Amino acid sequence: MKDRTRLASGLAAGVAAVGLFAASAVAATRNVDVNDGRFFGPRTVTAAVGDSVHWHASGVDDHSVTQDDLVFNTGAPAAGLDFTRKFSAGTYPYHCEKHGAEGMRGTVRVAPTVQSAPAGLAFTVKWAAAGTNTGTSFDVKYRVAKGPWKTWRTNTTAKSLVFGKGGPVALARGKTYSFQVRSGSGARESGFSPVKSFRAS
Repeated sequence: MKDRTRLASGLAAGVAAVGLFAASAVAATRNVDVNDGRFFGPRTVTAAVGDSVHWHASGVDDHSVTQDDLVFNTGAPAAGLDFTRKFSAGTYPYHCEKHGAEGMRGTVRVAPTVQSAPAGLAFTVKWAAAGTNTGTSFDVKYRVAKGPWKTWRTNTTAKSLVFGKGGPVALARGKTYSFQVRSGSGARESGFSPVKSFRAS
């Protein structure tokens, strides 16, 4: 009977852990106030791959949300701004076309994610999700420990890839591998993302 009780408790804990993991994997929406005080609040948004950012004007002035390289753009400044984008990895500085010179600027920062494989050293690096609309092609670079940055993929349309299975390097336990990604559409590009590091074990 005690064994059955322990088994039931263990299963319940496992189910709770799975539920917690699933909940944490659900994409979130980050809200940004487009304020007539001529600021975006918050000014910097840190989001995960697949998260959405929603800009909403709280006043009556004309505003825009214009990414500096036009990866996204609401167009000419207008009142009642209401705009959402679902993000892939990158760094996205943006401004209001009407008030940018007065400091109405913001940034969205999205690092790639890393998921360890259930067996072996190889792991998956993910930089975009279904429905992301901040790029259709991606540049991915990596480095081993504190070595130089190297190109892994250029202009790939894949949203994720397995690192260490068939290249680009032979993985070693205990070493740290770091990644940065840039999202783009044609000649329009984000900046490279914040660094995401993973220690192989």
